[in-house]
Formats: sequence, structure tokens, C-alpha cells
Amino acid sequence: MKKNLFILLLCLILIFTCIFSALGNTAYKNNNGVSTQSTSPSLQSETQSATAKPQTYDIETKDPVTLEVSQTSVISITDDEETTLESWTSSDSSVAAVDSGGRIDAQKVGKATVTAVFSNNKKYEYEITVVEQTKQEEADRFSTAITANSDILSKNLSDNSGKNPYSIYVNRKMNCVTVYTYDENGEYTVPVRAMVCSCGENYGTITGDFNIYFKNEWNALFDNVYGYYVSGISGDYLFHSVPYYTPSPDDLEVEEFNKLGEDASLGCVRMAVADTKWIYENCDYNTRVKIYDDDNPGPLGKPDTIKITDFTCGWDPTDDNKNNPYYSKTPQIIGAKNCTIKKGSEYDPYENIRALDTCSNDITDKLSVTGNVVPSRVGKYKVTYSVSDALNRTKTVDITITVKE
Repeated sequence: MKKNLFILLLCLILIFTCIFSALGNTAYKNNNGVSTQSTSPSLQSETQSATAKPQTYDIETKDPVTLEVSQTSVISITDDEETTLESWTSSDSSVAAVDSGGRIDAQKVGKATVTAVFSNNKKYEYEITVVEQTKQEEADRFSTAITANSDILSKNLSDNSGKNPYSIYVNRKMNCVTVYTYDENGEYTVPVRAMVCSCGENYGTITGDFNIYFKNEWNALFDNVYGYYVSGISGDYLFHSVPYYTPSPDDLEVEEFNKLGEDASLGCVRMAVADTKWIYENCDYNTRVKIYDDDNPGPLGKPDTIKITDFTCGWDPTDDNKNNPYYSKTPQIIGAKNCTIKKGSEYDPYENIRALDTCSNDITDKLSVTGNVVPSRVGKYKVTYSVSDALNRTKTVDITITVKE
């Protein structure tokens, strides 16, 4: 009897277990009368995950880009592509960072893939290779001179033959001095330095072939003024600085300095201090000096000049004396600062931006801008302003433009 009751109880348990299991998977109608299947949350998630299709893209591999460390490049895409662009990404921002406008900043040596993702299931991929920076020849921050062929000059300077490494040509008509070194045949045909000068008014400077015959750091000139770093050409015809009222580097005739590049002297060849000092220190006695007239300033061209705007400062801006107020000055970029703009608004990277050179002359026309701000797309955009002046001094300012809804 007890055995039969136990069997009956076991059967009832099995029946109820089957009923509850069936109810757990029974279809039911929702509030809208639509029949749905009831499953446990975890099972439902697994089912959805198994049935969801991953998004596929039409991937196009673009031309690879090679940059040096610290270089910047902006990837250009068409206006039509810009309207469907969703994002820029980098596989390794520590190697190549990319902003919302496709501007790439090379950070360190390595490789990274920069990807442009579009809303029409399209991707562009760019392989970015970042290499070491090429060693740049250090620019002279105290002269407007143009230099070239330093490799040939360096070889000639180490030559022990005793041959003079330099020959100086003065183009009287164009107020330009070009210094040459010799080629493999020993002829002075390789230009290494061009410098701006002021020759004599009314063709007051002599022409012909001469040789440097004397040197003096300070030398008295006509009209009770003085020349700095003086090298004699012939008789009273000299290479010298713009005149000083006294033999002191802070007593320059500023108005005369601003005439460099045009006829201004009584016959001597005036130059900025940095350039007369270069001749004084580098060109030995008997260095050939040829003075001639030509419409072509020379193979390196005629350098720019820099004008003094502060007439109370009696220093030549090219003087490398550490007491010179211009010694550590650099150009300025005015008005460049981080800002936030509203999506869809207009943006002009040059608006309200100015650049001044070391002597505070306006050189906004020399300003360069690197970046790509897209006002129609929310994001952060890096913009770099940079400028170089006639003294080879540079200024760079980075800002971030944020576009918000």
C-alpha cells in the first residue's frame, strides 16, 4: 500500500513538472494582441546575438602616407564625401594622431592605419608610416642671407691645399652680394651665400676686380660716423655696416639701416652687421672682390630686408651681441586662440589673425595655416599657425576649434 502511494506521488510530481515546463515556453498575446514567445532574458539575448548580422563596409585602401616625426598632413576628400563622412580614427594615436578634419600629426616612429568612416557603409584606409626627422641645417637667426651648397663648402673648408675658399661678387646695380666657393675644377662657380647691401648713390661705387686688403672691427668713416666689421676693397671703398654715430653697437643710424637694398652710401658697400661680420671673420686678406652691374641679382637671388620700427632702439637687429634687445625676439602671431563655434556657422581661419616679424612689421601675408575645420560636422579640429620672418626666426601656435550642436 505504501509502495503504491509512493509511486502515485512520484507520478504526480513528474506530471506537474512537465506542465510548468510547457507553460514556460507557451506563446502568449501581448497588449496589442500579437502572439509572442516567452523565453528567459539570457536565452533571448543569446538568440538575438546569434541572429544579428555584423555591419559590413566597402573598404578602399588609399595611397600610403609617409611623414617625419613632428610633420603634419591633411588628407583631402571631396565635398561629396565630406557630407557622408562620420569619423576619422587612428589605430595608434601615439604614432599618428588624427582629428575630426583628417589632419594627421606624426608623433613617433612607427606605423598606424588612419580610417575614414562614411555613413554609406564605406571606409577609406590610409597606411601611415612615421620615420625619423631629417636633420635640418640650423638657420642663421641673425642674418637675412640666403645660403646654399653647404656640403661643397664644408669639403672645401677642410681642404689643406691652401686655396682660398671664397670669392665675393658685388652686383652694384641690384645691391646684392653673392659669395662663391670653388668647384671640382677649382673655378669659383658654386654660390654659397647671398646678402643684401647698399652701394653708392649715383653709381658712386667703383667696378672691377679687387682684393680685400685690410680689416678693422671699428673704422672711422666720412661725416664723423663709424663702420662696424670693416673690410677694405680698394682705397676708401670698404665693406662696412650701416653707419653708427659712435663706435658703440647701440648707436646705429636707424634711418640708414632701413635703406638696405637700395643705393644709399657714398661709395662703400654697406651691409647689415651679421653680413659684414661674416666677411670680416671668414674672408681672408687677398680674397677676390668683383664689383659689376647686372639685371640678375645672382644665382641665389636677392634676400629680403628687415625694417626697424622702433627708432628709439639703436641696435642692428642682426647683431648677435647678447645685449641686443632683438637677440631673443621672435615673430608674433596675434589673435590665434582656442574657440568653440556652433555647427553650421561660418569659419575663416584667417579672420582677426595677424603676424608680426622680429621688428614688429606686419607679415600676415607670410602666415601659413595647417588644418581642416568642417563647421558642418561636430568635432574637435586642430589648427596650426606658423610664420617665418626675414631673420629666419619662426613662430608656431596650435589651437583647437570645437564644433558643437
